Amino acid sequence: MIGRHAKAARPGFTLIELLVVIAVIAILIALMLPAVQAAREAARRLQCKNRLKQLCLAMHNYHDVHRTFSMNTSFNASLGPEYPTRSWIQGILPFVDQTPLYNQIEHAAPLQENREVAGHVLTLLHCPSDSNPGRLGNRADVPSDWEMGLTNYKSCAGDNWGWGIFQRASQSGRFEGETDGMARGNGLICAGRAWPVTTRFGDVRDGTSNTFALGETVIEMTRWSWWFHSNSVAATCAIPLNYGLLLENEHDWEQNNGFMSRHPGGGQFAMVDGSVRMISGAIDLETYFALATIRGNEIVNSF
Repeated sequence: MIGRHAKAARPGFTLIELLVVIAVIAILIALMLPAVQAAREAARRLQCKNRLKQLCLAMHNYHDVHRTFSMNTSFNASLGPEYPTRSWIQGILPFVDQTPLYNQIEHAAPLQENREVAGHVLTLLHCPSDSNPGRLGNRADVPSDWEMGLTNYKSCAGDNWGWGIFQRASQSGRFEGETDGMARGNGLICAGRAWPVTTRFGDVRDGTSNTFALGETVIEMTRWSWWFHSNSVAATCAIPLNYGLLLENEHDWEQNNGFMSRHPGGGQFAMVDGSVRMISGAIDLETYFALATIRGNEIVNSF
């Protein structure tokens, strides 16, 4: 009689071993995820930095041609679709490869005649760390159904401000004693009103490496965030950096007119010399104020 041979047991994982392997993989993923997220944010921050540099270089090139920085003006004390408006961003369009778009602007015409141009999406104006859809309705000073092209980047109007808990008069230099810091700010480029203010490199007496040119805003927090509008492309340092992110209600004045960013720990600013600095959200306020003015005669140490 031929004997039967027992089949050899096949090696395999037990259920417990499988669960252990899954647990180890889950732990490794959990350990790696923060590093991956940090790497992605570092890449986004670098892209934001490069865009700020590009905008600042365009401002320099505009100055080389016109002997002044591109400024904001509304040509009228009132703001609205029936009036012309000009932003510093409009002026630099030819210097960021957007000459065809610039040529479409009817500069002396009411805003309503430039609605299509104003709705144009410019990727250069978007911070990758913010959820910027490119175009939104319900923007400041226009009908809510108008969808306007957005910007994360605003010029620095200075450190003076006239409303709420952060009232602060200009201490010295430009507009000394003035509190209307958006229209009469002591920084590089004020918000637009009927009295345009010109600024040249020679006016920046505090040093171009110690003076803010541009900073960031967060789109969902403010309706004053469309690039074509003279009153939507400037902010003041009288309001502490990222203070607007702490408010419960969106579109408060501090959010509309202060700098804020989605970068962890602070926000990025382009200096007048074209360099870009990451500014801590915990920066000393007196230092923050000093960096905002063009000729306040403040002494700025490390920041």
